[in-house]
Amino acid sequence: MTMDRREFVRNMCYGGIATFAAPRISFAQVAQSGRLVFVLLRGGFDGLAAVVPYGDPEYAALRGAFAFKESELTPLDDTFGLAPGLSPLRVMWDSNELAVIHAMAIPHRTRSHFDGQAILETGLDHPAGSSDGWLNRLLQVMSGRRTGIAIAAGMPLSLSGPFQVESWSPTQLGAVDDAFLERLAVLYRADAALHNRFEAALQQQELVGEEPMARGNARRGGITPLMQAAARILRQDQGPNIAAMEFSGWDTHANQGMAGGALDRLLGQLAEGLVAFRTAMGPAWQTTTVVVMTEFGRTARPNGTRGTDHGTAGAGFVLGPRITRAKVISDWPGVGQNALYEGRDLKPTLDTRAVLKAALSGTFDLTAAQLDRVFPNSSAVRASSGLMV
Repeated sequence: MTMDRREFVRNMCYGGIATFAAPRISFAQVAQSGRLVFVLLRGGFDGLAAVVPYGDPEYAALRGAFAFKESELTPLDDTFGLAPGLSPLRVMWDSNELAVIHAMAIPHRTRSHFDGQAILETGLDHPAGSSDGWLNRLLQVMSGRRTGIAIAAGMPLSLSGPFQVESWSPTQLGAVDDAFLERLAVLYRADAALHNRFEAALQQQELVGEEPMARGNARRGGITPLMQAAARILRQDQGPNIAAMEFSGWDTHANQGMAGGALDRLLGQLAEGLVAFRTAMGPAWQTTTVVVMTEFGRTARPNGTRGTDHGTAGAGFVLGPRITRAKVISDWPGVGQNALYEGRDLKPTLDTRAVLKAALSGTFDLTAAQLDRVFPNSSAVRASSGLMV
């Protein structure tokens, strides 16, 4: 959906009032030069269809009609290749700005969306016990002045907590005329909190510009415009240095498809959005790290409805100039029958917290003690070695 400048300002006013978690978007100067963006793909995407282990001798027999041909893939090494939809990420791989993570899982075994997302967003090793998200705890332990923002329709659990953060989304409500906006401004002037939110919504329009905006459902093609809008906010000299984003639509129980199919098209949107974000960040990209994760992988074998069911280990991505080099990070368990978790899923060999710890320490130079505060009861989980410079 494309809207002109006036309509965008009107909608931003309403969207800002509805979704801002703090009185205004006015970012304090941050001490750290780094920026971290956490992208959650809600629904559990099929890691075996995204990062394809074509070199595993058991792969073709396991996936059957769901097995990609090597010629369809963007090869990364002798074992793994990117699905056709992810081919735009090759430019980041060639620039040593992409690390691919495989056989990764949250520390608690569950096939529940609710529990899986709760664990991933709280950073705990079980689905209950804290209402704080790990990104909010990160803001609490970092030194200097810092700011977090949710680029989402609501406040993700990962950013929820006592540290006050901002929220922005392109909420699209009905347009109103200028006279109404003027009366609304007079009304809000009597309330400092509402007035600040109203003014912040108007100010954000100058940052985001006249881009086609969409909601955060990947199936509606909303990834690229939202990533570009996020970059316009994050690249400010005094902008936020922690951001959370999310996209839904990854629960492919039926008709998952192959090259050019439903999942591959979603992966294409993701790849194009990440590349567009990199471009839109400009010079700020040099200090930015993006982490892409999902709550769980999917079953190793397809089901009877040409899809895949909830699984365990899966894939993820870490992007940015601060990774050591382009590589696949995985203690690969194999996909033979005896290697599968409970005889049905890719076996987990890497804890999501190990990857997140490495990303945080590489981006913000945090100590082990600070990382353990961000992820409670995780002192035994060491940051993945060799991921970040």
